[in-house]
Amino acid sequence: MIEFFAVVEGGYSPILADPSAMGRLPTAAFRHCEPVRTASRFGWYVFLPEQLSLIWEEDNFFWSIDDFENRYLLSDAIQYPHFSDMFDKAAPEAQAGYAPPFLTRTNDDDILQIWTGLFAKTRPGTGLWVRGPVNMAQQSAHTVLEGVVETDWWFGPLFANIRIERRDTPIVFRRTRPFLQVLPFEKDLGKETAKASPTVHMGLDTMGDEEWDAYRRTVTDRMKADKPTGDYAVAARKGGHQG
Repeated sequence: MIEFFAVVEGGYSPILADPSAMGRLPTAAFRHCEPVRTASRFGWYVFLPEQLSLIWEEDNFFWSIDDFENRYLLSDAIQYPHFSDMFDKAAPEAQAGYAPPFLTRTNDDDILQIWTGLFAKTRPGTGLWVRGPVNMAQQSAHTVLEGVVETDWWFGPLFANIRIERRDTPIVFRRTRPFLQVLPFEKDLGKETAKASPTVHMGLDTMGDEEWDAYRRTVTDRMKADKPTGDYAVAARKGGHQG
């Protein structure tokens, strides 16, 4: 379904996302809330190959890879250390000099673009939904902007745009913690939802026998029988069959 090309040395390989959000889910949610578990384990975690620290001071961004022992002004874009030379040696002659940058300022004052050091490609008809890790608390000083990339035809750097929410607040991206979660996305489904408005039925009197029967099976019967917490999880793991 997906192939990753890790072209920058030193990072962790992408891994399957974890239903416990790498131990960050509350115990009750992990044990009993199947929707939360399912969302958490969907797709793959992506890591940065280098630790990256950022801070926004007045109109300037400063970056560091050593917890600000040394920091540098970000004027436009920077490369991963030594990567440009490695890229030029490996690339066909006509493509030398076109290595993707690691960190880039954009036309928006508060938006930066960060490359994961990966290229990705997917099977025909499938793209990647790129977002922050699901159900993991993020640093409040930044937001990962979600995006869908048509990686079945666009083969390029897998990056994310982040919005810096606060000035004068250090932000640290640890190489041991997932930076992104990427999820497979069927492009045809996206095209359908972009064109189709939902059907909305207003009021209880719009529910017919089919809906009331479904509500009885999923809610009423369980409340009458005093079903235990996590009953939905059991049914979902059986393929949605109701007991």
